[in-house]
Order: sequence, then C-alpha cells, then structure tokens
Amino acid sequence: MTTHQLIQSLDIAALENHINQAVNNINQNNKTILFIEPYGSTLSLLKRGFEKGYNIIIFTANSELRIVPGHIMALSKLIVQVDTANESQVLDLARQIHNKTCIDAVIPGFEYFVPVAAKLSKYFGLPGIDVATVLNLRDKSLMRKNLECAGINIPRFKIVFSYDDLKNAINSIGFPAVCKPVDAAGSVLVKKVENIQQAYQAASPILQNENKLWGYELSRSLLYEQYIDGKEYSVEGIISRGKVKHCSITEKFVSDESEFIEIGHIVNPPLDINLELHIKKYVENVISVLKPDNCPFHAELRIDSNGEPFLMEIAARLPGDKIGDLISLATNNNFFDDIYHAYLGEPNHLDISHNATEQKQCAGIRFFYRPEIEKFAQVTGLQEAKSHLIEEICVYYQANEIIPAFPKPLRRLGHVMMKSDVYQHLLTTLIMIDKSISFQ
Repeated sequence: MTTHQLIQSLDIAALENHINQAVNNINQNNKTILFIEPYGSTLSLLKRGFEKGYNIIIFTANSELRIVPGHIMALSKLIVQVDTANESQVLDLARQIHNKTCIDAVIPGFEYFVPVAAKLSKYFGLPGIDVATVLNLRDKSLMRKNLECAGINIPRFKIVFSYDDLKNAINSIGFPAVCKPVDAAGSVLVKKVENIQQAYQAASPILQNENKLWGYELSRSLLYEQYIDGKEYSVEGIISRGKVKHCSITEKFVSDESEFIEIGHIVNPPLDINLELHIKKYVENVISVLKPDNCPFHAELRIDSNGEPFLMEIAARLPGDKIGDLISLATNNNFFDDIYHAYLGEPNHLDISHNATEQKQCAGIRFFYRPEIEKFAQVTGLQEAKSHLIEEICVYYQANEIIPAFPKPLRRLGHVMMKSDVYQHLLTTLIMIDKSISFQ
C-alpha cells in the first residue's frame, strides 16, 4: 500500500495503518500542510507546495465536485476520504493525524471550508482567522450587517426568509435589485431583477432550495439588495499578522447582467491612480471591520457613477479562476509563496508594493462560456489559438461527456490565458480567441 492511496476515514484499522505509513514518509524538517478539498486555484497553490518540499495532507469527499486530480494525489503524503461537509468528522480526523505528526497550517480549498479550517487552526494553535468572526466572512447577511453598523459604503439591502419578507424588501429597495443566497459562492443563483415577477422567480429557487453544493445544504434565505450600476473589479491580497498587503486589482467580465457568470479577468488593468488608491483604502476599511487574518483575501466590488466603491462580497481565501496565476504572471513574483507565508504565520519574503504607479504587465484569462451546450463531439480552433503568445489554453471536458447544468459556471468549457504589456491588445486577443473556439 502506498501512502498516496485514498483511504476512507471510516475504515478505522486501515486508516490507522495508513497514517502511520504516511508519518514515516514525512520529512520532519519540512512544513506539513493540511488542505481541505483543494479545488481550482488551490491546485496551483498545491503545485507550488510540492515544489517547496512541503508535506501535503489532503481531506476530500472524493465525489462530484470534490474530487482531487490523480497527479495531486500521487505527490501527496496522505489522502483521506471523509465527508468534508461534516464538520465533526473533519475535526476528529485532523486531531487523530495531529497526534501522530505536527500540522503547521490548515488551508481551505474552497469557500465552504473556511470556517472548519479556522477551527482547526485554533485547536492546533496555528495562525488563522478568529473563530468568533469567521462566519462574518461566509454569511453575506452577517457581512452586510457588520459593515452597515461600521458605516462602510455598501448597497442598501434586506435579508429575506419568506415571500412576505420579499414583498417588504421590494417595497423598501425597489428595482433594479439583486437576489443572492447568503451562503453560496461562484455566482450560484445570483440574479438581477427588474420587476416583481423576476424577483419572485429569482427568489423561489433559494427560498425553496433543495440543492447541495460541495455537500452543503444552502440556507433558505437571501439578500435582496440595491443593484449598483458600474464597472466590476476585485482586489486580491494577503493579510499577514494583521497587516494588509494588496497585490493587485482585477477587472471582471461577466456574461450578462442577469446572472453575473464570470467569463474573464484581467489583472492590473489601467486605472486612474486616485481611483486605484481609493479602491485599496476602501478594501482596507472593509477588512478592518471583518478581521480576516493570516490568509489571502478576494474582495469583489463595483464602482458607481460617482467613483465610489460598493462591496459585493469578500472571501477569506485564495481567489478562484486562476487569478493567483495571473498575479504571478503580471508581477513576476510568486503570489503563492506569500500565501504560504501568511497561512504559516511567517514574515512575507516578497515585497508586494502599495505603489500604484509601479509599472506591471497585464495578465488575463478568458473562459469559453457556452451555456447552451450539453455535450460536444469535437473542438476546433485550439491549434490556431496557439499561434498567439498565450500562456495556456485548455478544455475541461472530454468529447461526448455530459456537461452539468448546475451550477451554471460549469458551462464554462475551458479557458485561454496570456499576458501583455498592452492592455487593449490583451483584451482584444482574448476575445478573438474565445470567438474562434468552436464546440461541435
């Protein structure tokens, strides 16, 4: 039996033997990192961890979206199959392993696992987010309430638990507005509404929700909030020992204004220096209220017609959609190194400048979003796209594989990624490549 085999946590005897084997193979001179459900951009963080020689332990449910790629499993010291949505099982398993070997950091692989990672960090005496405040970073209703009490500029909102609440929210907020679940991620079930009929249509799947995401049952409550008409950006950075370090601002592109499915990002877009500084200061104020620490952060916001930022949401985790890779491309610094330093509570070795005038490259990604396609037999245009100076191009699905309809971002069938000194060239090329890729 090799230590990279996936063992079920419920098989007590096999698990005990497996943990002992893994501990024997761990290099005690290197840091040991526990990942809970690595996914998306966290796989790039894992890749960097392997390069740095960290001992990697992974918890995964090994089902649906929660499946670890084989090449990651092969390089890890220990992989255990556990219901990662079951907090008590995760806590018990981690404690069992910690009794055998020291765990130096706990990293959530996706949004839903931030709270349990915080609890484990506290139990092990590791740097992490305060357990008393971590839900303010997961539950958007708590997030909104705390920011409102602190006087932070946010959209007007109402928390909705029933259709009566929805009626009152409509009367208070009006139209246009946005309906969003309080505890989902990735734009799932987020809708812009223009009238009463659309509001009830958007609210019903949330209030009557029976869907599970990542093993979690989403709560049957939503935010009904003011729609902010303006350009959308995100701010990515790191909080280390209570100090905020801004890495970059990312321009967001969405499929349309009804569902907000993200179809692309550009890191380091050209911005007026005063606006850039205003955005960063605003995000610092948000962080001072919600208090994430020793972790990366990903804040999404919109800029209204007066140039004022409004927070859509903030997450205490690595940004998704390979934005971390884009930051590394644009700055020629390895963003993932500083993320590890933050989780481990180490001084950051990289100098992430706050200087808004610093010259950096732009780096961007464009997703091949095809919501109408349920499966395809072939893809054309990939070879032609490689004639451009791209960093990466890939397709996520195999020919004739059924593409999930929910959540809708899974209808992004692949992506292309590149960097450039010229913003307009980057934007135009990404769009052109997207249009040239055909799924038939």
